[in-house]
Amino acid sequence: MGLNYYWGGGGYGVPFRPYRHEVRDIVVALVAMTIAFALLFNTLLSIGGLVATFIAVLTGFLGHELMHREVARRLGYIAYFRAWWIGLLLALVTALTRFFIIATPGATVIGPKVWGGYPSRSDELKIALAGPATNIAFAVVFLPLWLLLPSPPFSFYANIIYATNAWLGFFNMLPLALPGIMLDGFRVFRRDIRVWVIAFIISVALLIPSFIL
Repeated sequence: MGLNYYWGGGGYGVPFRPYRHEVRDIVVALVAMTIAFALLFNTLLSIGGLVATFIAVLTGFLGHELMHREVARRLGYIAYFRAWWIGLLLALVTALTRFFIIATPGATVIGPKVWGGYPSRSDELKIALAGPATNIAFAVVFLPLWLLLPSPPFSFYANIIYATNAWLGFFNMLPLALPGIMLDGFRVFRRDIRVWVIAFIISVALLIPSFIL
C-alpha cells in the first residue's frame, strides 16, 4: 500500500488557500481511511486504539500528501489534495479481510506555477521528497515511544503509528514508475540519486525494527 501524487492542471480557485471541495476531500479521506485501518488493526471498538489509528492515518497518509501540497505551494505552484473515491472504497473493502489493505485515498494535484512555468528539477526533488520525509520523521518519533513505553496497550498504540509511517516511508521511496503511477522515490532518484540513496537507507533502517522486535 502507499500513496503517490501526480502533476495535473487544476488551476482554479485562489492560490495558497483551500480549493473548492478540498476540505471535504480531506475530511472524507481521513474518516474513511481511519475506519479501514481500524478494521485492519482490530481497533474499531477501542477508544484508545481508534485514536491511535486516527493519528497513524493523519500522520502517515494525510500528513504525507499535505506536505507535498505545502512544499509545492511554498515554491509557488498550484497544489491541492483530491480524494480518489474508488480508492477509498477499495481500502474499506479490502480492510474487511483483516489480512491486507489496498490504501489509495487520493493524491496531491500539482499544476503550473502561479506566475507561470512548470516544476524545475530542484523543485520536483523537494516536492517529491517532502512526503516520504514526513513519514520518516514520524517513524523516528514513534519508534522510541514504542520501545520505551512499559506495557500494552500504549506500546501497541505507538507501534501502530510507527509501523504505518515506517512502511509508507519505505514504500514511497522505492524508485518505481508504473503505467498511471509514479512513486515519490522514482522522482527523487531521477533528480538526485545521492539524496535518494540517503533517504532510502534511512527508510530501510527504520523498517527493520518492525521485523525483529
